[in-house]
Amino acid sequence: MQGKRVLKRNNFINVKNIICIILIIILLFILILTLYIEEKNVSEEVFTPIKAWAQIAPVIDADEAVYIEETESQEVKKLIFQIMKDNGLNSSNFGFFFYNINTIEYYFYNENKYFTAASTVKVPVAMLYYDKINAGEITKEDTLLYKSSAYEAGAGDVTLKYKAGTNIPYSVLLKELIVNSDNTANNILIGNIGFDKYRFEIAKYSDRELSSKFYDSNVTCPAYSYDVIKYLYKHSDEYQELIENMKKSSYGKYLKEYLDYDVAHKYGSYNGYVHDYGIIYGKDTYLMGVFTKNKNNAPTLIANIGKQVVDLVESNDENS
Repeated sequence: MQGKRVLKRNNFINVKNIICIILIIILLFILILTLYIEEKNVSEEVFTPIKAWAQIAPVIDADEAVYIEETESQEVKKLIFQIMKDNGLNSSNFGFFFYNINTIEYYFYNENKYFTAASTVKVPVAMLYYDKINAGEITKEDTLLYKSSAYEAGAGDVTLKYKAGTNIPYSVLLKELIVNSDNTANNILIGNIGFDKYRFEIAKYSDRELSSKFYDSNVTCPAYSYDVIKYLYKHSDEYQELIENMKKSSYGKYLKEYLDYDVAHKYGSYNGYVHDYGIIYGKDTYLMGVFTKNKNNAPTLIANIGKQVVDLVESNDENS
C-alpha cells in the first residue's frame, strides 16, 4: 500500500513539473516574440529613409543634409580661363564665383582678392534693415532724417526729388537703394548705423575671417560677396521684397543683359571698379559674381561672362 501511495505522489509531482515547464516555454516564447517585434519596429524606424529624414530635417540646416559632394566644375574653370586669356584678365584685375544650387558644383577664381565694393555693398546694407523690420525693431513706414551731409550725386528719387531736412520712409530708402542704386539713400541708411558699426554688422553674413581692410573701408572680395548672396538665397522668405527689387535693378544690364531668366542682382561701379553679383533663376539656380578693375566696356564683359557660363552649364545638363 505504501508503494502505491508513493507512485501516485510521484505521478502528481511529474505532472506538476510538466505544467511548469510548459508555462516557462510559453513565457519564453512570448518574451522572444515581444523582443523580436520591438527590434523590428526600431529597425524600420531608424533605417526607413522617409522616417529618418523626417526626424533629421527639423534640426539641421538644409545645406548640412547634403547627399552629394560639392565638386569644382572643371568645365566652368576651363571656360573662365579661356575668357581671361581672350580679354586680358588676370589675378590683379579679375575675380569670379559660380555656384549651382541644384548640383552644388562651383568654381571660384581669385576669391580672396579685395576690390573696391562700390554699390555692391548696398545688398548687405539693405539686409541689415530688413533684419530690423523682421525683428519688429522698425517698420517700413518709419522714417529717417535726410541730412545734407548724406547727399551724393547719382540716380534715384532720394537724390533727385527729396531735399535735405525731410524725413524719408524706410520703404522709399530701401527701394531706391536697390532699384536705382541711390547713393544718397545708401548714405542715409549707413549714417544711421555709423560707418564703423555697419562694417562689423554686415560681416555677420559670412562665416569666414575677413581682412582688417574690410572693416576699414568699402571693399569686398568674391568670397564675401558669394557668402552674402548665398545667405540671401537661403533666407529668401525673409528678404522677398529685396530680391524682387534686385530683379528690377540696372534696367537689363550687366549679368541680366543677355539672359532670358529672372536675375536678382546688384552691380557696382566706381573709379574703374565694375562688378555684378546675384542669383540667376535658370534651368537650375545659379549664384554668380564677376569683379573687374580698369577694364574697358566692363558691363558688356560681365554680361558675356554670365551668358557663356549659363549656356555652358545648361548645355552640359542637357547632354548628361
